[in-house]
Amino acid sequence: MWRATKTLPMRTNRLLRLVLRAITFVALTVVTSCSGSRLSQTASRPPTSQESYEYPGCGNHNADCPRMWTLACGLRTIASKYNACSKHEECVAAVFDGKCSGAGTCPPFYVNQQFKSAFEAEVQYEIDRYCESGTCSAASLCPELISVEAYCASRHCTWSTVIRAPP
Repeated sequence: MWRATKTLPMRTNRLLRLVLRAITFVALTVVTSCSGSRLSQTASRPPTSQESYEYPGCGNHNADCPRMWTLACGLRTIASKYNACSKHEECVAAVFDGKCSGAGTCPPFYVNQQFKSAFEAEVQYEIDRYCESGTCSAASLCPELISVEAYCASRHCTWSTVIRAPP
């Protein structure tokens, strides 16, 4: 008789330990699968074109939008290839679609009129790459009472500020 009563608690203890292990396993599985799916949802989103934008020779720096300073550096680098001048009349404002970057509206990029088309094509390519899947948009920098005009300084096209009278 003693043997029968001792076996019953041992079986109960063994069954209890087995149930506790099963509950622990299920709880760990649920916790890890939930946190894993949250992590994978966050990590699985590919970076936008703005977040991943790079330009050779420029650091990867943010401004109002991701990598905005990187794009600005790239556009200045491109402009430096097309803005050589010897007189003011050689400098003209480039026209392109700044899209999400807001680039080129105010102030515009001034380049040598002989290279205007090549500059516009190269800059548009970079802006298209930057804005392809970007969600952030930047605005132009000029207040209403200021305008800019072409100017040749130190043998490079640039701009000078003209302050207009208020209306």
